[in-house]
Amino acid sequence: MKKILPFVMTMLMSMAVLAQSTVSGVVKDAQTGEPIPGATVLVKGTSKGTTTDLDGNYQLSADADAVLVFSFIGYANVEETVGSRTLINVGMATDLTELSEVVVTALGIEKESKTLGYSVSRVSGEKFTKAREISVANNLVGRVAGVNSTAPATGPGGSSRVTIRGNSSLSGSNQPLYVVNGIQIQNSNLGNAGKWDGADYGDAITAINPDDIEDITVLKGGAAAALYGQRGRNGVILITTKSGKYNQGLGIDFNSNVAIDRINDFRDFQEEYGQGTLGNAPVDQQSALNTGLSSWGGKLDGSQVTLFDGQQHPYSAVSGNNLDKFYETGVTFTNSLAISGGGETGNVRLSMGDVRNNSIYPNADYRRNTFNLDASYKLSPKWSASANVNYAKDKANRTKVNDAPGNGNFGIMFLPPNVDADYLGTGYDEMKNEIPFGPNAFTTNPYFAANRFITETSKDRVMSVASIKYAPTDWLYIRARVANDFYAFNATQITPTGTAYRPTGSLDVQRTINHNETNSDLLIGINKDLGQDFSIGVTLGGNILKMQQKVVDVNANGFAFPFLYNPGTAATNSASVSEPQKEIQSLYGSVELGFREMLYLNVTDRNDWSSTLPTGNNSYNYPSVNLSYVFSEMLNLPWMDLGKIRAGYARVGGDADVFSTSLYYGTLGAAINGQALGNVDNNVPNPNIEPLQVTEIEFGAAFQLFGNRLFTDFAFYNKQTLNDIVPVGISRASGYQNAVVNVGQIENKGFEFLLGGVPVAVGDFRWTSTFNYTINNNKVIELAEGQEILPAGESRTGRAFVQHIVGEPFAQVVAYDYMRDDAGNLILTPTGLPQAAAEPTAQGTGVHPITGGWSNDLNYKNVTLSFLIDFKYGAVIYSGTNSLAYSNGLHKGTLEGRSEGIQMSGVDVDGNPINTTVTAQNYYGAVSNISMEQVYDADFIKFRSLSLTYQFPKVGKMRNLSLSLVGRNLFYISKATPNIDPESNYNNSNGFQGLEYLGLPTTRSFGLNLSAKF
Repeated sequence: MKKILPFVMTMLMSMAVLAQSTVSGVVKDAQTGEPIPGATVLVKGTSKGTTTDLDGNYQLSADADAVLVFSFIGYANVEETVGSRTLINVGMATDLTELSEVVVTALGIEKESKTLGYSVSRVSGEKFTKAREISVANNLVGRVAGVNSTAPATGPGGSSRVTIRGNSSLSGSNQPLYVVNGIQIQNSNLGNAGKWDGADYGDAITAINPDDIEDITVLKGGAAAALYGQRGRNGVILITTKSGKYNQGLGIDFNSNVAIDRINDFRDFQEEYGQGTLGNAPVDQQSALNTGLSSWGGKLDGSQVTLFDGQQHPYSAVSGNNLDKFYETGVTFTNSLAISGGGETGNVRLSMGDVRNNSIYPNADYRRNTFNLDASYKLSPKWSASANVNYAKDKANRTKVNDAPGNGNFGIMFLPPNVDADYLGTGYDEMKNEIPFGPNAFTTNPYFAANRFITETSKDRVMSVASIKYAPTDWLYIRARVANDFYAFNATQITPTGTAYRPTGSLDVQRTINHNETNSDLLIGINKDLGQDFSIGVTLGGNILKMQQKVVDVNANGFAFPFLYNPGTAATNSASVSEPQKEIQSLYGSVELGFREMLYLNVTDRNDWSSTLPTGNNSYNYPSVNLSYVFSEMLNLPWMDLGKIRAGYARVGGDADVFSTSLYYGTLGAAINGQALGNVDNNVPNPNIEPLQVTEIEFGAAFQLFGNRLFTDFAFYNKQTLNDIVPVGISRASGYQNAVVNVGQIENKGFEFLLGGVPVAVGDFRWTSTFNYTINNNKVIELAEGQEILPAGESRTGRAFVQHIVGEPFAQVVAYDYMRDDAGNLILTPTGLPQAAAEPTAQGTGVHPITGGWSNDLNYKNVTLSFLIDFKYGAVIYSGTNSLAYSNGLHKGTLEGRSEGIQMSGVDVDGNPINTTVTAQNYYGAVSNISMEQVYDADFIKFRSLSLTYQFPKVGKMRNLSLSLVGRNLFYISKATPNIDPESNYNNSNGFQGLEYLGLPTTRSFGLNLSAKF
């Protein structure tokens, strides 16, 4: 027996060894076919496993009955039984909910998504690299429930406007905080057009290269963003850039994209009547100059008429292609190269990006170069360090928008049907003087505006972060981090010598901004299991924010020498200097308690001390609590992968703008009798101002069913803004215009819905579809005592306004209706023309309360078709373009009554009846001032993007090679705005939402994208 037992044991061990086999294979992305380096391959129920190499290859030994579990962040787990196989290739599908198993939350803390009691959305970086926008913020449109992204019609490199769960402040910023690799940046605009004119100087988020983005995580509600304090009150967008991988060797990624832009010409103007007035065509050069953009002439008959240039031209419809003649085909070349690698103790990635855009607007362009360096190093088993530096340099020559002076978009839009754009020539003569084409010197010749006006900007931005982490145990770590955001910005706007309305030219602005912000923080983290049923996570930390800025503005006019715009040679010049500074000191912490991996309670608190508030009110506290119940853990249903309900509450808020508590003065750069002149702000400061507060309650649920073939996520929220800081109008006799007070109260109630899955997965074909829908009901609850209206913005026409009105949604577009008596009769002028009511009335909000999108990926073998359709409903837009089209006789509505006149019936101011006939020119001129007629529904459904990608088979050392045909902003499936794009706002601030007036035409883009990885 003693001899038999060792023999039997030896045989059993030999059989066990023989039963094991070496299994190998490749792990790829099921959609793109791209290898997934760093994926984990584990033998289920054991700690035995390995990771894939740079080419997605793996190898390990396993029993025949073993189950291999393949996992990677952002992908759904795959399980494969070994059996008799030695080769197991796996295609992993992305986690369709875009909520990966581990997500980045506030302060860069990684958590399992099922533990979160609030809504978080994650978008992978590949969504931004094919049918791309220059600004990644504009690429969020239609992709995330609760996020409303819009881009003003100002051209490449312009600013963006992103709001999350509505607008929560009447006068402050409503855009979210952007955090790039832990670096906090606010997407502030550096200059834009107001009521009169101006240009969009861009914003911060344009500094990010889309090819560097690993993923974007959106923290929507107060509970999600409370740890960021007052800066997170509007939500947070976390951007994580790509990094090298440990033990992956050297990798090279190259991406090249070329896109052409063509204008959207939505004009449907009349082409029956030409230039002139009261039905008469010009008879000589002077009468042509006098009628300029007036299309109230005779019927086009092909006869010869003399125009502004003194030449005779056919009186025929020749203006149909004017926009195509003036605007060019825009071209954007985007190239990026990244080199990455890693060993056992560290990794590094260096990328370079180059964007070169030639705009559709003549002589306008945008250039951007980016460099990103990311490195991590394990100093020892307990110490690690990381650093990231992003440098971006951009230069642009931009177009003016909005008003006519210097804005080439204005004149070219309204040329009469018989005036060909070619008649305007270069817009200037041999002495570089503008060639006028109408009676108004302030209506600049479009070619002179494009060829001679200068609006140049340049910006150098460096965003850097360095951190060191000490982890003495697997459940405790301490992290110290310093992040810095610096930019130097310059803008030059010149009205050139020879301009009709300013012959000697002017330096409108020479602006220099130097901005530096540093955030230093210390974080202690504890994550520990307390027995089999309980777990605890604790985070404690503090932060110091220091911001310094210097803004210098110089302007001058009356130059001694033509074409030399030196302030020292000007008859008058002025300069102003502003040096705002700010400091916020913060302490924060959170505690998360878990029970049996199905019930999680998370409590956070943060306290900020801000220098922009008075000493007695400068401390403010932000608590939050949220609960997540993963009931699927208890039900254990085979068809339910995840079932979770959640609830959360948070109170966040914000401080005041710099200089809100004390009176300050600025110098004007001029003097009287040798004494310097200065001025003070027109707002009365408030030494007792308090921080605004935003409270939010959120309820939601998430489900993943049938092996992730179907998923849904929805949330209800109620967000209340209290103590909003707003300027309230006061008597001008006081010497001031406004007083800064805590009076505003706003409510946002909403519902977010996400539904998606894999409707079809047959053989090599896979269709992934996701639909999101959001409705946000906003209401202004309260202003100052006795105040019902807070003015916010005004159209250049002076006939439409944006106002915040008690009881109505944010940003009401206010316009004039017809004047009527109590019986509804039109009250006409003595000459029988309609007139506007004495006071304007609200027509609706300029911000869409309903937004959503439907994205699809159809994959068959090596071919993938992706497209996105988005929609927005419930807003209105006032069109200054249509107002001028009426007054100039271009609108098709002006055809009625041209020959026979317009029959008018109404009453005079005393109630006496009037029945008369008026000319169409006078009638529609009056209608152009009744601005309600030019307010339209801004609802639309848009085919936003399309890409068709072919994944080439692997060749040699090339890990991935793909070629894509791409399109962006392709066409509207439906819209209700005649002659304009419903997305034609020219300003991204609160006071101009819902106002349109001669911005740069929107475009549709077509292109190619080549991606190669070695």
